[in-house]
Amino acid sequence: MKKFTTALVASALILGSSVANADMATWFAETEIAANVRLASDYQFYGASQTSGAGGNDAGTTIQGGFDITWFTLDAIGADVYSGVFAANTEWSRGTNDPASLEFTHYHGLAGEFGETGLSWDVGGINYTYPNQDGDAGLSDDFDYWEFYGVFGYGFADVMFEPSLSVGYYYSPEWFGFGDASHHIPVSLDFSLPYGIGLNAFFGHLSLEFSDANLAAQTTGAQGTADNYQYFGVGLSKTILGVDVDASYTAISNDNDCALVQTGTIGGSQCGGFIFGVSKSF
Repeated sequence: MKKFTTALVASALILGSSVANADMATWFAETEIAANVRLASDYQFYGASQTSGAGGNDAGTTIQGGFDITWFTLDAIGADVYSGVFAANTEWSRGTNDPASLEFTHYHGLAGEFGETGLSWDVGGINYTYPNQDGDAGLSDDFDYWEFYGVFGYGFADVMFEPSLSVGYYYSPEWFGFGDASHHIPVSLDFSLPYGIGLNAFFGHLSLEFSDANLAAQTTGAQGTADNYQYFGVGLSKTILGVDVDASYTAISNDNDCALVQTGTIGGSQCGGFIFGVSKSF
């Protein structure tokens, strides 16, 4: 984590009264910002590739990056107020038109702990946008949408390998521009293994409240309709020479369903599989 520079604090000192200046200077001095960049063999979102094209089966390389900002702490409840931005290349479209090759995300929330219990909580909202989407490709809807979340975590500090468990609930009133609500429940279990190796096992369940028209559009013949599925997987990570290296494998409950996350049209997208990545935080 990096502090804002003293130049920002100095800039704050020219604003308002002397009391306000002192308060703002303290606020900027306590603000922290961290940056990250990642190169990986695929970008998976809820178990489905975002880089394999509208009808392709080969995942593509992804370059990702972002910033996380802790603005200040609400002492009354012991919670940090934070924001962040994230960007990644994508390669998918709804059907064969309206391509989106860039995802830009910003998120905001509160995170804290319940005293010394080891139980943590995190609530907030995420806005997904696709700024280079071709709005003239013949589709009336828009991929941009909001998702709101609440996550609880618990760390077993006195147990071998220091396992930590997190369970979340994510809700969107307008999933990928469908105009229908989504419900996502992710579960993650992390372990600290010897030699600085991290082990992560994860599971997710996604269900969508499709309208009759949108549900009919997802028909997969003998497979029925795709309005919910599960994904699960495992990953390893380790820091080598200051760089984080990771490898993971994801599987999905029904290969016909993963296109919900990628194209909105059943069939032909990359589901699950191996991902290899390297990342660096600053």
